[in-house]
Amino acid sequence: MAFWKDFDEILTAEMASITGGLVAGTMLAFITNQIELIPALLIFLPGFLEMRGNISGSLSARMSSALFLGVTKPKIRKNRILRGNLAAAFVLVVVVSLVLGIVTFFANAVFFGILDHRIILIALVAGILSNLTEIPLTVLTTIWLFRHGHDPNNIMGPYVTTTGDISSIISIFIAIVII
Repeated sequence: MAFWKDFDEILTAEMASITGGLVAGTMLAFITNQIELIPALLIFLPGFLEMRGNISGSLSARMSSALFLGVTKPKIRKNRILRGNLAAAFVLVVVVSLVLGIVTFFANAVFFGILDHRIILIALVAGILSNLTEIPLTVLTTIWLFRHGHDPNNIMGPYVTTTGDISSIISIFIAIVII
């Protein structure tokens, strides 16, 4: 019985992930003209997309473990463990976005001979924007799944990868427009 429940959860999550990946790819195709204006974004993009899923996936896994072990309750208010994990995830996104921006800046200088500081700002702004959507989605979905008897560990990996890709593409586009 437990096998089929897990199988259904995992299969559904993977199917949603595939669909979301197609949506993210289609969105990326629509903003390719904007990305081509700053060649370094092609260097930046894979690392940035990977970062969202990794950080949100780790956040969800830590939350799931705390929930299953009974260390924390499935609530948002007055949850010290959740606050600490949220702070860590936010700081991690800012630091990794900054590092990605700096590495991309230097790669842009080496490969293309272009010194464009905007790439660092784009990385930071896009990281913060995607964080503002992805972290609440991760927290709320993990808690909701746990409360409704699902295993967040079966579902959240593909879910955060998909929502992270979509929110990252939108955030990069908004950051390009802003900067």
